[in-house]
Amino acid sequence: MHGMLHRSAPRDAAALRALVWAAEFRDIPATIAVRPDLRAAMHTLLAQHVLPVKVTEGGNRDAERKAILGALFDGALTLDEAVAQTEARLAREGSPHRANNRVFARGWAKRLVYTHTSVLYTWAVLDALLAAGEPQCFVAHSPAEAPTSTCAQLLAGKQHDAAVLRDRLIRCYVAKQPVRAPLVPSHPHCTHVAAPIPAARHA
Repeated sequence: MHGMLHRSAPRDAAALRALVWAAEFRDIPATIAVRPDLRAAMHTLLAQHVLPVKVTEGGNRDAERKAILGALFDGALTLDEAVAQTEARLAREGSPHRANNRVFARGWAKRLVYTHTSVLYTWAVLDALLAAGEPQCFVAHSPAEAPTSTCAQLLAGKQHDAAVLRDRLIRCYVAKQPVRAPLVPSHPHCTHVAAPIPAARHA
């Protein structure tokens, strides 16, 4: 189930940290623009795994989601353009859940694009670290985080077991099982991502 995709990743911790990694959600597009390995991993995860949500049920809606996210990962769309295309190509009128205001609550398209981008980026990063022999990851504080949020208090500024975070991500977003422990992303507006442990902490 887990996409161990980065067999050529550097095993030296310093070399791993020297690569470009996102420090928060808004860094993801620029990061994958210069990290073809992470971009390819995200594409593979997107193709191989279903991230079930009600807005993509029915017809070819999930295929449309994948096409939009794929274009976003390749830099053909900005985040705002991906959200606009999601609103148009997965329009409420074509959904079997169109009468459900909870499924189509205000901002549903942005939540979908941002959450799935964050999930697939974080998953690719955790796979890369584990494949490179790094069992731990780091979740940095984000200037955009809500200081009172669970993820800011329990995740940010700390080291974490990469395999545990990956397992929680898969259980939450693929298996759709309740996960009460902290995970990345923790919620649709989560700005946190996983990265290698900074040099100052890697003593």
